[in-house]
Amino acid sequence: MQRDWRVGDFAANTCRRCRKLVRTRFELRTVQLARTRLCVRDVLVDVCTECDHMVSIPPQSLPQLREAGLAK
Repeated sequence: MQRDWRVGDFAANTCRRCRKLVRTRFELRTVQLARTRLCVRDVLVDVCTECDHMVSIPPQSLPQLREAGLAK
């Protein structure tokens, strides 16, 4: 069963910028879709607590990004 993440939840993930396993926090951020100039506001993402870099996008945020991509 997949867990539904919420803003403020903490997890552990590998940060590509820090190059190590770090504690991460889920936040709402604006995400730019790859190969487009389309930006989607208020997307739940996983953020490194050490460097503030976006680490990952949880599966529950993907429908929001797909919907924004189809509407362009």
